Amino acid sequence: MEFLEALKSKVEVDLTVKRSGKWTTRPVWFVVDGATIYLLPMYGTDTKWYKYATANPEIELSVKGKNARAEARPVLDAQKLADVIDRFFLETYYRKLDAAIAVTL
Repeated sequence: MEFLEALKSKVEVDLTVKRSGKWTTRPVWFVVDGATIYLLPMYGTDTKWYKYATANPEIELSVKGKNARAEARPVLDAQKLADVIDRFFLETYYRKLDAAIAVTL
């Protein structure tokens, strides 16, 4: 898929979520596993974009002029969440490691 190709050599994607009926965009770090993109919220379940994406899962991802609309799904399985967190190697930057979002394209 063209969007997944655009993600190569990138660590950040622009995430657009709906907040109070309006769209808002912010940069988010990610990792890719096959056709699934995992987004890790810096403050875990306390992160605003995570709250917005779980309340209204219709999202848009953008990178290098490519866009993809998808559905955000919280990672609820504890082992899968641990695996996603391990792929980031960023524990020192993140304040709360209890949540992730899966986006399958």
